[in-house]
Parts: sequence; C-alpha cells; structure tokens
Amino acid sequence: MTVDETNRSFKIVIIGGGLAGLATAHSLARAQREGRVFTSLTVTVYEQRSEESSFVKYPMHIAPDARSALQNILSPDSYADLVSRSDYGITHGGITILTPQLTRLYASQKYEGEQPQYVSRGVLKKVLEEGVDLVKGRRVVRVREVEEKVEVVFEEGGSELADFVIGADGVGSIVRSQLFPTHSQFPLLPHAVVQFKLATPLSRLSSLPDKHGNNLILGTQSSSFQIVPLAGTALPTMTPGAALNLSGQGPFAEPDNSIKDIHTALEDPKSGYIFVRMIVPSFTGWEDLTEGAWIEKAIKLLKDDVADHQIVTAFEEDIIPGTVAAWGIVSSSVGNSMPCREGRLVLIGDAMHAMPPTGGAGGATAFKDAEGLVNTLLSSTELGGTDGPLHTLLPTFYEESTARSEQYLKDALHRLEVSNQSGFQAWIHRGLLKGMDWYYPLSHWVASL
Repeated sequence: MTVDETNRSFKIVIIGGGLAGLATAHSLARAQREGRVFTSLTVTVYEQRSEESSFVKYPMHIAPDARSALQNILSPDSYADLVSRSDYGITHGGITILTPQLTRLYASQKYEGEQPQYVSRGVLKKVLEEGVDLVKGRRVVRVREVEEKVEVVFEEGGSELADFVIGADGVGSIVRSQLFPTHSQFPLLPHAVVQFKLATPLSRLSSLPDKHGNNLILGTQSSSFQIVPLAGTALPTMTPGAALNLSGQGPFAEPDNSIKDIHTALEDPKSGYIFVRMIVPSFTGWEDLTEGAWIEKAIKLLKDDVADHQIVTAFEEDIIPGTVAAWGIVSSSVGNSMPCREGRLVLIGDAMHAMPPTGGAGGATAFKDAEGLVNTLLSSTELGGTDGPLHTLLPTFYEESTARSEQYLKDALHRLEVSNQSGFQAWIHRGLLKGMDWYYPLSHWVASL
C-alpha cells in the first residue's frame, strides 16, 4: 500500500516538547522514514518554552521499562549513539542503602550490563529531536473538538486544525485542565526535592560503598540522600566552599575563575561529577530558600546524623555553585486516574499521570506511553493499519497506560515513604533492610546447593 493508493492525509499536533512528546514525534517520524505509515502524515510539536529549562542540565535515571521502550522508539543506530554518549560508569541498576555513617543496610545489583543506566537529559532530548518538526516558543492556550477536527488555539492569536491532538504538556497541562477540570492540578506531596552536583573527585570518597551505582543514605529526620558517582572527564579544581562563599556575597556576586572553569567544563555532557538528590519534608518558606540556605540545611542534616566525614566535607567544600535546584513533589493519587474519554485528544506522560522522582518512574511512564500510543496510531486505519478506526483502539491504549502507571505510582510512592522516615518507623525499617540484606544472599546460596 502506498500514499498514492490510499490518497489520505492525517495531521497530528503534539502539545509539549518534553520527553513524552518528543519520543512520540520521533517514533512516528522514524516509522515514516521506514515506510511503515501508509498515509500522508504530518506531525508538529509545539513547545511553549523558547529555551530549555534548567532541568536539562541534570542526569536522568533510565529504568528497565524506559530502556526497553527507547529501544523501540529509536533506531538501532540512534540507540547505540545514546548509549555511547551516556557512558558514566554506572554498571548496574541496583541500589546500596546506607546509614549516614555509610554502614550498609541493604544492597542489590540488578540489570547488570544493561545500558544506559543514566543519560544526560540534554543529549537524550537532542537525540529525540532528530527528524522532528519542533516549534519552540509557541504556547497553546485552548483546544476544542470541532466536528471531525481539533482546533488548537495559540496565545499570540491564530489557530490551526488537526485530526488528532496529543497533550504532552507536563504536570501543569493546559489540555488536561480543559478535558478534565476536576483533575486540573495534581496534589502536592509534603516533600521537597533538592538536587545538585559535587566537584569531588571519586578518589576523595573512598568510603562510598558503590562507585558504579546508586547509593541511598537514609537520614533519621525523614530525609534521604541519593548519591550517584558519574564517571567522565575530570573537572577543573574549584575553590573549596565556593558555593557557600558566593551565596554569602549576595545575588549579584561575580563567581571566581575556578567556578567559571567548572561551569564551562560542565557544558560537556561527558564531564564527570557526583550527582546528589536530597528529599526532605517540606516546610513553610522552603520555596524562598537561597542556594546557600539549602546547602547549609543539607550540611546540618548530615551533621545532626553524625554522617560520614568524607560526605560532610564534600558537601561543605565541593557543591558546584549554580547547580542547586529545589522543587515540590507533585504526584497523581493512586486509584484516582482520569476516566477514558472518546474523541480526538489524548494525554500522555506527566500530563496524564505525575510520578514522584524515585526509581525512574517518570521517564518510564513517558516512554512507555509514547511507545504504546505510536503502536496504536500505526495500527489504525487512519494511518493505513488494519486493526480498525483510531477511536476503537484508544480505549485499549488508555487501559494499558492507566494500569501500568498505577503500578509505577504505587512503587514510586512506596519508595518515597520508606526512604524518608523518622523515629520508631525509621528504626523498624532499617532492621527490616538488614534482615533482607542477610536473607536474600543466603537463600540464593541454599538454592544453588
């Protein structure tokens, strides 16, 4: 079957140029290049930002489901390119859970040899943008179904019609607020996330147990610290305590040359550093804390827990100025997913189901949604498939997406809860982890006899 034989055209508008939207557009573009689309297909992605957000500078954990989806979304060559540009020395997808003194509570090594485990968000987005018609700086303010089309209205005026619209515009989705007014905002959980980069050479963290994987320190004040050593090109030497010193000089202080050199080096996605993500209970005024105030809070939490000296010193001396970012955790609620609706609009990724930042659930949701929706589109008669009209196939996509995201959400919320406890609960949890750490290796040894 050819485009001429079908003599059909189909226009898709994707609202949101984040990971879910780009993955969907990239996969459809790849299908067109490979001759798997038997319709004259046009796909345009509208992203309201003209410039990338600061989050593109941070690494992203790739969970197993995200890896499997990316292998289907990307061509073999593009996937191999992503892997080669994401060699950070992380050799497995397990975790080592520790006390503040770096005493091991539990450790596992899973998915050994599978890559990538972590990627540069910037590199990943560049790979996904290849072959995509991406329009930046154009904000969609309204969508509405008009007869057999969907009208997309832009902030600066003007509109266009599409045959199908995909809302991939994140947790603050305009599309979701119009389709599901009762779900216009996701709940804000009582936790704040703070992440930053350390310029500490790994040789100065000899006490860190896992040099090639995730280390999770469980504090005693409902706090946790995820520490991930990312191997790469060594950073220049930075003045010790530069972040605190610079913050103390006020918002208009000029960074010294050592800081400028570090920032220049970090523009290379293959630079090496220590990535830290801290989760703490939210409190009144946390949104107004300066970079220096967050650093001081992190150091105080560690010192209150009599944390390992090397970790405390790294926080005091090596946090890279300008890399501290904090935000509140927004999450969907278990059992409160949006109902399936008929029509020519669909939500994917964070626009449909927001995930806490644990275990790579957000990325897995985005890429599995993109993979599933593209398969649904390609199998529809509108795009030359044989499984039936799109409106008859979308309920199955929705059911599968919802069931999958509900499980991701339960797992992510559980990880968040057990990693941020205090008092008696924390004591019990640590005991259970020690028991698991002893039991599982023993049971595997017995099974091998």
